[in-house]
Amino acid sequence: MPARLAPRLFRDLILACLLFSLTGCLINSSSSVDESGKRVGDNTLQQVEPGHTTDAWLLATLGEPTSRNPVRGPGNMEILGYCHERIKKSSGSVFLLFGGSSKNIDRRTTFFEITDGVVSRYWTEG
Repeated sequence: MPARLAPRLFRDLILACLLFSLTGCLINSSSSVDESGKRVGDNTLQQVEPGHTTDAWLLATLGEPTSRNPVRGPGNMEILGYCHERIKKSSGSVFLLFGGSSKNIDRRTTFFEITDGVVSRYWTEG
């Protein structure tokens, strides 16, 4: 009896492989990354010296800020904000069994406090 099972098992395995291959892709996955805004890198921040770096240098290096807000009070002060957003989307599925997706959002804003045309301090949030 075991001798008769071997050809039958082999035939069933071949048939199963053939059926799975005819259905097309069984596993599907995709991912994408979208970025917007201006990322302020660590190398750039290391070059900023409060009390010495000018707003003209920031604008020449980083371009126009995402936000520019004047601060009321004594002195000529404003806050420049450079916002950066990175969205990573991933999805995957196994034919007729499982499907899932994820979305990861990373938002960072680097602020520069400018007093009389010179950076007085800076920080990053996010």
